[in-house]
Amino acid sequence: MSQPKSSFSRLAYGDPGPADAGLSLGVVVLLVVGALVVAVAFVRMSDALLDMGLLGTGVFLAIGARICQARNQHQALHRLIERSLQRR
Repeated sequence: MSQPKSSFSRLAYGDPGPADAGLSLGVVVLLVVGALVVAVAFVRMSDALLDMGLLGTGVFLAIGARICQARNQHQALHRLIERSLQRR
């Protein structure tokens, strides 16, 4: 089988690619921007809102972890589909 041609849209919007290929460019950019927003918000937060800030930071980390987990599950599903198509 021939390999599909690489393009910016496949890179930015998520090409399943080979196993352990990492996150797509779009996801990495969004996680970096989100981390910057969380850092700036945490620095500018008053003492009264510190508890809510810690809770928000925890939610942000949980969402980031879920994104990484979904990427691994997506790659595993993609590999299973490829195997089933090769058997036909």
